[in-house]
Amino acid sequence: MKKSLLYIAVTAMVLAGCRQKGDVYFDPNDPLNMAYTTYTGQFEAIWRGLNTHYVFWSEDSTNWDAVYKEMVPRFQELDTAYAQTGAIPDSLTFIGMYKDVASKMIDHHMVIQWRDVHTNKIYQYRPGQEEVNSRDYVQGQSYSLAAIKEAINGFVTGGLLSSGTWGKLDSKENFFGIRNVDNKKIAYYWQNNFYMSSTLREGEPDTDDELAKQYVKNITGWLDVCLNDSNLLGIILDNRCNNGGLVNDIDIVVGSFISEPLQYGNLRYKEGPGRYEYTDWIPAIADTNDIRNRRDLEEDNIPYVVLTNAYSISMGEMSSAAIKLLPTGCMIGERSFGAHGQLQSLSTIFHDGSFGDPNGKHYVYTSSLQLQFLEDGILEGQGITPDKSILQMESGYAGAMEKAIDYIKAY
Repeated sequence: MKKSLLYIAVTAMVLAGCRQKGDVYFDPNDPLNMAYTTYTGQFEAIWRGLNTHYVFWSEDSTNWDAVYKEMVPRFQELDTAYAQTGAIPDSLTFIGMYKDVASKMIDHHMVIQWRDVHTNKIYQYRPGQEEVNSRDYVQGQSYSLAAIKEAINGFVTGGLLSSGTWGKLDSKENFFGIRNVDNKKIAYYWQNNFYMSSTLREGEPDTDDELAKQYVKNITGWLDVCLNDSNLLGIILDNRCNNGGLVNDIDIVVGSFISEPLQYGNLRYKEGPGRYEYTDWIPAIADTNDIRNRRDLEEDNIPYVVLTNAYSISMGEMSSAAIKLLPTGCMIGERSFGAHGQLQSLSTIFHDGSFGDPNGKHYVYTSSLQLQFLEDGILEGQGITPDKSILQMESGYAGAMEKAIDYIKAY
């Protein structure tokens, strides 16, 4: 909801009242906090930054003060070893220590990146990805871009789709397909990122690259069938292996199919540096105001299926949760990744979100707000549970697709 951030910021400041106060002010983005020269100093800068800017302290069970007390002596041991013998921690040791720091933190957007203060070697730790990979239904499965693309090609050759076209614009890829059923159409769309609103705003790219032009045509083609075709039997939005993108796209994939705005949750920021200094909750809405051409799926009684897997991330999950709320909506597949805290902080107003420098000694990529879903509450670190569970390990990529088509045909 980037178009609404200023409104949200002003609303949050007006609504703010007396709240539980937390910790002493610390600005994690102050360049002075990159001036450390020891492993201990680096850990303390990261710890203090998360202490101030981590947005999930109200939900997270991590004992952050205990983490500090446990880990400082261990980092001091690294400094002592370097001073005495020039010893540098190996990768397993270094990453293992930050795993002990952050493995239980629920923010599934989080990436902790740091450079060895003596060798300049870069390390990363992603607690959310480790948690997802440990789930029993994920182990042994491929969630790569290549795997989902191969599966989609198989939908055409195997008859699940009657036709389809690929598009590619820079790193963004999509596929628009049609399944013909007794002179009716099921409109299918997959994309690896949500960048529909910006793509439609920019229009067809000025290039001779046919795949780039097709990328735009796939978006407009899918929408045209979904919104205007009198023979539309149903809609499938495939969010599997979608790693997120623009929040405004929810107005397109949900707002295009409702008669009035839909509230799918609430969100809040941190208004102060203390761990529990939050704004009041602000409605999270799939809007219809900027959508000129809309179709009320409830009125036309047209089913809308969204497919998810364990690597449906961020907007790949949020849009799915909103589609679940639609009268004709249904979510099929696997429980999703669990990264719902959006990355849209106004750092001059709120005290949350990413800090440090991607090119500096440390950088922490972390959510800038809490999202509370309307029916299920805060699911950060857990993911969205589908209406109908179809596991990839049992049915492959085709299993959920078959289930979606069967659901639409029987609706």
